[in-house]
Amino acid sequence: MGAHEVTVMTGQPPALRAARLASLVLSLLVALCACVGPSWSQRDYEEKVAHTAEAARSAVQTARLVVEAAGEGKAPGPYTARALSDAETALTSIATHIGAVQPPTTHATALRSRVTSLLTECGTALADLRIAARDGRFDELARLAEPLSRLAARLKRLEGLKPT
Repeated sequence: MGAHEVTVMTGQPPALRAARLASLVLSLLVALCACVGPSWSQRDYEEKVAHTAEAARSAVQTARLVVEAAGEGKAPGPYTARALSDAETALTSIATHIGAVQPPTTHATALRSRVTSLLTECGTALADLRIAARDGRFDELARLAEPLSRLAARLKRLEGLKPT
């Protein structure tokens, strides 16, 4: 981040700065998730799912921060709509990458079904938020964001598949 960007960010409300920082982290995680390749073992597949869950949770948490900032009047409507759209786009990319990995075992196939179903739920929630924001229905965002906490917790559990 350049000096100008840091200066600009420090003059913003804390919730908006947090949302922008989360968006930057999300971009980095998406880039890392894009490195998903073939999986040759159950363990390798589990690690890929864990990294996918981590990146997806970042997208979900970014949306939560943006909705919180908007609810506090600290995020303008156009920024809110764009940030929610970006979170949805990132999640779609994440889901596409893990969906393209061939599961190496029957157990991995079941895990794939579990993670793709969860990512679909997350995508639906983020799409609902994006649509409401683009329609100017900002008063509905908090209600529409309610499932995100539960979805983030489920993604967090999948992150536990990473080796310790």
